[in-house]
Amino acid sequence: MSAEGKARLASLFTLAVAAGLAGETLLLAERHCSRLEESLREDFRVVLFLRAPTEESRAKVLEEKLRAAPEIADVRYVSADDALAALKREDPELAESVALVSDNPLPSGFEVRPAPESFTHIGAWLDGAQRLAEWSDVRYKPGQVAAILRLRFYARLLRMTLSTLLCLVAGLALAVVGWPLLTAKSKAPSGWAAPVWWAAAGGAAGALFAIAIAWPLHRDELLWAWPSPLAQAAVIAACATLGWSPSLWRSDS
Repeated sequence: MSAEGKARLASLFTLAVAAGLAGETLLLAERHCSRLEESLREDFRVVLFLRAPTEESRAKVLEEKLRAAPEIADVRYVSADDALAALKREDPELAESVALVSDNPLPSGFEVRPAPESFTHIGAWLDGAQRLAEWSDVRYKPGQVAAILRLRFYARLLRMTLSTLLCLVAGLALAVVGWPLLTAKSKAPSGWAAPVWWAAAGGAAGALFAIAIAWPLHRDELLWAWPSPLAQAAVIAACATLGWSPSLWRSDS
C-alpha cells in the first residue's frame, strides 16, 4: 500500500474513533439518565395523611377511589399502628420519643406511587385527590419531581440526537448507493473492504474508550445501565459506513 493510502486509512481510523467515542458517550449518557429517572420514580411517593382515624371499610373505599385514577400506579394504606411499627424498625429512638406524647400519635394515611406519565401534571392530580377526603397534610418532594422531569427531558433529547445522527448516516449510505445506479456506474470499486474494516475497528476502539472512561460509574447501581447491544451495533455500523461511502464516491470521480 502506498504512503498516501496508509495516510488515508490512518485519517479514516481517527475519524471513526472520534465517531465511535461520541456515539457511545451519547448512548451511555442516555441510558444513565433513563436509569436514574427510573430509580427516582420507583422511590417517589406522595403521602396523604388522614385528619382523623377512619374505619377500615372507609379506608378501603378511599383506597379504591385513589387507585381508580389513571395517574396512579399503586396505592398502599398505612394505618397508625403500621406507621408506628415502621418507625420503631427504622428509628427506635424517635419512636420512643413519640411514645412520650401518647400511645400512638401518628396519623394513618395512604402512600401513593404516581404513574410515569403523571409527573408532568402531578399538581393537578393532587388538587383532585384533596377533594376525596379530609387530609391533615400532603407530603411529597417537589425537587424530586423536577429532577425526574429534567432527566426525562435529557434522555429524550439524547435519544433524538442519536436517532437524527443515525438517520443522516443512513441517508448518506442510500445516497452513495443510489448515485452509481443513476450514473450507470454500478460496478463495485476495488479496495473498498479495507476502509470499511478500518472504520469499524476505529468505531469499536472509540466505543471501548468511552466505556473505559465511564466504567467507574458501574459501582453505582442507581445510575449504571448498559446500552442495548442493538444500539451499540448501530454505532459500529455507522462508523463502518464512514469508511464505505468515501470509497464509492472516489470510484465515481
